Amino acid sequence: MFRILIPILILLVSANDAFSQKYSRVSADFSVKIKSPSGGQSLSQGRVYYDRGLRQIIYNLTFPVPETWVSADTVLYRIRDGKVVSRTFSPSMADFSVFHLALSSHLQNFGLNFTNYEPKTITREGDQVITTWLPPLHASDKLGKIMVSARNKQLYGVIFFDPKGIVIRKQFFEDYQVISGLSFPGKIVEINIFSGSETYQVTTFKNIVIDESENDDKYYYPVGSFR
Repeated sequence: MFRILIPILILLVSANDAFSQKYSRVSADFSVKIKSPSGGQSLSQGRVYYDRGLRQIIYNLTFPVPETWVSADTVLYRIRDGKVVSRTFSPSMADFSVFHLALSSHLQNFGLNFTNYEPKTITREGDQVITTWLPPLHASDKLGKIMVSARNKQLYGVIFFDPKGIVIRKQFFEDYQVISGLSFPGKIVEINIFSGSETYQVTTFKNIVIDESENDDKYYYPVGSFR
């Protein structure tokens, strides 16, 4: 559940951090509901903090148990009572998280124009503009295409394919809110598909604050002491 809960988008090859510098911070109350193929369900709640300059995604959980989850560099820390309960090594989550892309005003195209993916086709279906992005040729045996749909100039859906063209993940971004001029989704629905089974995850954000000038300590966790 820990791996799935973090609502990252994806880390793609050769990402270029040439983003604009308009917004720097976001925090929000979050709720994550997960339903597994077996019918099991889980719920996690708390508040998340992200600062573009510090590149840490910090989840302060209040339910089901008080603990802190920190994504820093290539490590995911799960901390309880000041001690590391677990650590997971993974690609950096920050640059392609919903938080970073929204703050950078590049959520609409999923940040793919700053990767080695290239747009192949652009079509219109009803009120949606759908762009199909292809991975670089040298990585086409490991990465599949990605289809991105935008509605009213806002990211609506993302569909991930494996190299054989099979859908492996879907994400839908809904209930957008405009805070301090920044558009941010209030709801993300994610469907992960494995061997024909589907895991559903619904993440909601409320009480969103942009560029908070207080609570600096909430946006950074000194994980260096755990290394």
